[in-house]
Amino acid sequence: MPRKSDKPSEPPDIKVFIRNARGKYLAQDANGLFLTEDRSVAMIFNYRADRVPEQLEMIQKTHGIALAADPVPPEEIYEICDRCKDLFMPFMTYFDGKQFLCADCRRRASPRSAKT
Repeated sequence: MPRKSDKPSEPPDIKVFIRNARGKYLAQDANGLFLTEDRSVAMIFNYRADRVPEQLEMIQKTHGIALAADPVPPEEIYEICDRCKDLFMPFMTYFDGKQFLCADCRRRASPRSAKT
């Protein structure tokens, strides 16, 4: 899940793509920044941590370029536990060769837990 905010009243930060009015996404390679229709190579930002609203406003004011932030669909960032169906950061899941499991479901599926 997204990192929880340091402030209790704030919702978690979200991941976003940046796109222009024509629907092209901001990307970067060895030659620098460019716009592409291929979302799979688009850069991903943390909305609040990367100060996306402020950055987009500054680009609009200084260069006259209108850009927008689009949320990254959660299923493109997180793994889904095949048992409980919750979303987890990839490093929080275990793939046993057949399915992705969160720590709790992996423990419950363990042969050791069946013996107790």
